[in-house]
Amino acid sequence: MVGLATLLATSLACMGSVGAHPHVFIDADAALIFGESGKLEAVRVSWTYDEFFSLMMIEDAQFDTDGNGTPEPARLQAFAGHDVDWEAGFPGHIVAKQDGNPVRLGPPKSHEARYASGKIVTSHIRPLEHPIAVTTADPLLLRIYDPEYFIAYANPRGPWVEGRNDCKVTRRPPDISGQKELLDALQDLEMQSDSISVMNMPDVGITFSEGFEIACGAR
Repeated sequence: MVGLATLLATSLACMGSVGAHPHVFIDADAALIFGESGKLEAVRVSWTYDEFFSLMMIEDAQFDTDGNGTPEPARLQAFAGHDVDWEAGFPGHIVAKQDGNPVRLGPPKSHEARYASGKIVTSHIRPLEHPIAVTTADPLLLRIYDPEYFIAYANPRGPWVEGRNDCKVTRRPPDISGQKELLDALQDLEMQSDSISVMNMPDVGITFSEGFEIACGAR
């Protein structure tokens, strides 16, 4: 089964090396799942791929074998999980912190994949290694982004909470100062013949990413 890394490599080959980051666009949703204890236990993540990359996935992974223009549900579901086949310990573009410290997430599970409005949508659950209490004194900061900014994540709806009704989610827009200069630098790097290997700019993506603060309990 074709994985996301192979599809990303194919997209680069099709588009060539020239062009500013990013190359893939994903609308990301996140549900924060609280258990009966009131602690945060998991994050359910949903990715909606852009139409162009969805089409590439359908063609390259042969999801549409009968040629009717729609991926076959069984083949699509068989792909579920192959776009998140990361090595152990990889955060998976989900960064959660509390009091400045990383919240460790377990490997993804409960994979699903579907097709809607011309786009492929996949979802998975990331259980926390240890459930945590989220309060107004100790809020959670959540970001969904690619540090290398190869994938651009948008968060049109923002995270929501399941299992509690006393939590507030506050959107923190990115600091846009310096964004144009950074994009110009990325463009210059991609004009080089081996732009990926020469780029040594860790955590570029945070410059463009939104953050979300989640606080629960009485105020």
